[in-house]
Amino acid sequence: MLNKEPSPERAKLGFRESVLSSFKFLNDAGFRPVEQEMTLVRYESPEVFVNVYHGRASFELGVEIGRLKEPNNKLTLYDIVAWAGVEKAEGFGHHVAFQVSSCEGVHEFVPKLAALVEKHAAPFLRGDRAAFDSAFEIQSERAKDYAKSVNLSDVRRRVETAWQAKDYAQVVDLYGPVRDDLTEVEAKRMAYAEQQVMSGEGAGRRKR
Repeated sequence: MLNKEPSPERAKLGFRESVLSSFKFLNDAGFRPVEQEMTLVRYESPEVFVNVYHGRASFELGVEIGRLKEPNNKLTLYDIVAWAGVEKAEGFGHHVAFQVSSCEGVHEFVPKLAALVEKHAAPFLRGDRAAFDSAFEIQSERAKDYAKSVNLSDVRRRVETAWQAKDYAQVVDLYGPVRDDLTEVEAKRMAYAEQQVMSGEGAGRRKR
């Protein structure tokens, strides 16, 4: 299994202590720490949970926020920053990972995570249902966009192979489902492939 148990040496990084110190503002917001481990500190209010974690294998620092009534639905820090529309202002790319494996790194970046949560996550900490619904919708759309991007990359890779082999029927078949997402150059390539298929030229031509 990938659920790697952290080494006792992880305690020396001071993650737990840094979180408890940096996220003190959660106490004032009605939260209390209910779990305190070497790689996870979990806070709960009557309605909301906040997980601050340090990946056991990845050493990635992160935050998850959700409603106790919907424990499987979680927002990451990136989701919250995206909801606030401040990805660029906060220096976030499409995926941001604070990967730290040193005591110095933990002490530098845990306070930064805390500052971002305190600055942008107030509605979620209050359990604002409208804010959660809006953020989950953005999260879902972003997931769809990412899946589309992965699919397009795969299509383009396969098209390149088919194009080099002059298998124009395959080019048309691959481009067809993603026609609306083609670049101008790709659209011209598809039009050319369609002409070749209609004229019966090229490898793998379709049977009439």
